[in-house]
Amino acid sequence: MDEKEIRHLTESGFEITVPTENSFRFSENSAYQRLSGLGLKEMDIGWWDTANNKLILIELKGIEIWQGFDKAKDSAHKYLVEALNGKVTDVLLMLAAVWVKTGIGKEIGTDLPNHTHQYRGDGSIKLIFLIDTPPSRQSLLLPVKDAINKAIAGRVRLFGINHVTLINFDVARKMGLPVERRA
Repeated sequence: MDEKEIRHLTESGFEITVPTENSFRFSENSAYQRLSGLGLKEMDIGWWDTANNKLILIELKGIEIWQGFDKAKDSAHKYLVEALNGKVTDVLLMLAAVWVKTGIGKEIGTDLPNHTHQYRGDGSIKLIFLIDTPPSRQSLLLPVKDAINKAIAGRVRLFGINHVTLINFDVARKMGLPVERRA
């Protein structure tokens, strides 16, 4: 692929590489930027996976997230569940605004790939949280994953999504996600 056609996003110790024409960041979207101060959250990057006909949205969390568990496990667990829950809800609301063509939805849509301008049916959206997790913390991922999925089950099912995926780097690589670790 020509270097001009590739988007490289480095965040939280990871680098994602996706085709520019099929990818987007809500944080770069001027309509989203006007709303972000009003408590609206976003995920780090989204792209249309043409091979699988899916919209992939991913949030990257670095290893520093585990420092919160060292200080207060219960509050860190609660924070992660609430923060990730909010991101999922807000991203789905923004996409719904694009699909039903509200005024702000049309504005948001101008910076999104054409494939994302309409709902593509059940199973066409994949929401992923990639958390850099040392081996000593692997056992903490499952309770967070279960709590997030329990908290948002109804909301994601409205969009034909069975569950949110919460993974570590090794699983991301096995899934074939275009991600590498960066220092």
